[in-house]
Amino acid sequence: MSIKILGISGTPVKNGNCDKLVQVALRAAEEIEDVETEFVTLAGKKIAVCEHCQHCINNRTYCRIQDDAQAIWEQIKACDGVIIGAPTWLRTVAPPILMLLSRCRYQMFIGHDFRNTVAGAITLGWFGRGMDIATLEIMHVASRFMMIPVAEGMATSSAVALGKRAEYMENGVLDDRMGVKQVKNVGYRVAEVTRLIKHATEAGAGVPPEFQVTTSGATVKRKPKS
Repeated sequence: MSIKILGISGTPVKNGNCDKLVQVALRAAEEIEDVETEFVTLAGKKIAVCEHCQHCINNRTYCRIQDDAQAIWEQIKACDGVIIGAPTWLRTVAPPILMLLSRCRYQMFIGHDFRNTVAGAITLGWFGRGMDIATLEIMHVASRFMMIPVAEGMATSSAVALGKRAEYMENGVLDDRMGVKQVKNVGYRVAEVTRLIKHATEAGAGVPPEFQVTTSGATVKRKPKS
């Protein structure tokens, strides 16, 4: 059974620490047989902030703003598992990933596009400050889409706040050996649970729609067969 895992790097810095860390997790997942991975970074992408205009809710359709977000949403919808990475800024998760997902109100409340997608959370930051808060925030957001959060990992990108990076961390986040190990474990765990969930789904092990609750407490409504 083949599975597909998407890695999203929610950073404005191309080829920076966050991109590298998400790719570490994906390479770990690829060590497992029949695991295909895909990587996307938000660096260089145009992703607008949600205007809370209610277009998506009132018209029961996707966000009206057209930018780079649509393609990434389709990638999430098409994958079996997702590894979400984002830097820790101000002791919480950096804005880019939240801007991407906050415009997914249709997917959350109406379309249920990301339901039962297995999710892992990765973050990095200076001196480890606030990284536990950031990973919990990513996992909490994933759970609101009825994803299945299963793992988290974090690594230190620098031990100094200003100026030149410490000599013992000249390679940034990749020099945090314990952090890299955590992140690899995220890749392994997401791959493991994704395979289990896909096998169960294909075997028909789910529950009837009337028991499939949504984030609002309602049940999933299925379109009648034509």
